[in-house]
Amino acid sequence: MRSFRERALWPIESFVDFFRDWLRRFFEVQGFDRAMAIGAYAYSALIPAVIVYSALVSNEGSFADTLVNKFELTGSAADAVRAAFGSSTTVQSSISWFGGLLLIIAALSFARAMQRLYEGAFGLPPLSMRNTNWALLWLLLLFVAAAVRPVIDRGPVTGLILSAAIWLATPYLLLGRRVHWSRLVGVSLLSALGMSGVGIYSVIYMPHAIGDSAEQYGVFGIGFALLSWLFVSACVLVAAATGGALVTERIEHHRASKEG
Repeated sequence: MRSFRERALWPIESFVDFFRDWLRRFFEVQGFDRAMAIGAYAYSALIPAVIVYSALVSNEGSFADTLVNKFELTGSAADAVRAAFGSSTTVQSSISWFGGLLLIIAALSFARAMQRLYEGAFGLPPLSMRNTNWALLWLLLLFVAAAVRPVIDRGPVTGLILSAAIWLATPYLLLGRRVHWSRLVGVSLLSALGMSGVGIYSVIYMPHAIGDSAEQYGVFGIGFALLSWLFVSACVLVAAATGGALVTERIEHHRASKEG
């Protein structure tokens, strides 16, 4: 029998043990290196995405205007963003096909970086390019979600549910359906909550960061600010993946011990 003091301290000790194991799992998958790789691949996909976007829309400055409006940029910061992401119609028509090819290659590289994260978190052998079909399906899912989210998102609760659904499908597809979806709920919830926090951070901090970087360093400053934002987002996803996998293992171990 445990003493009263032991019973009182047990929840605290369990809480500390969990976060110690979470931190250990984060470093086992080389969390910061993994986050930098994911952020870099995402950034490399951003440029061809801008090229294709600019080639498809009628207003050549629409992508730049979207960034300016989203982050409420003015003055030299807004001018730098328009200079970085604006392009002439001639350039757009000549590189649209090349930009599309680059986008596919960069997007698949980004998907494989995310795939390696989840494989490391759940201790699975790598599939590499053998999972390309599911990676393509995941990228299509992201495209559809980005298109329909402004229509069906009607508040924080709806947005959180939609985000959780996306982050449930993400590891399920990128792991090649090797892990049952019920074992990915922890990853889904932590990812949705974490990215909601990133969204709040983006609204508060990113306009200031992009504005200051653009005013000081121009186009290069914008690139650095975006890469920093992607790195922070990737760190959140790495923490959510490792934490969610650990939660699943703890629950399964607890169930096994009760059944045994």
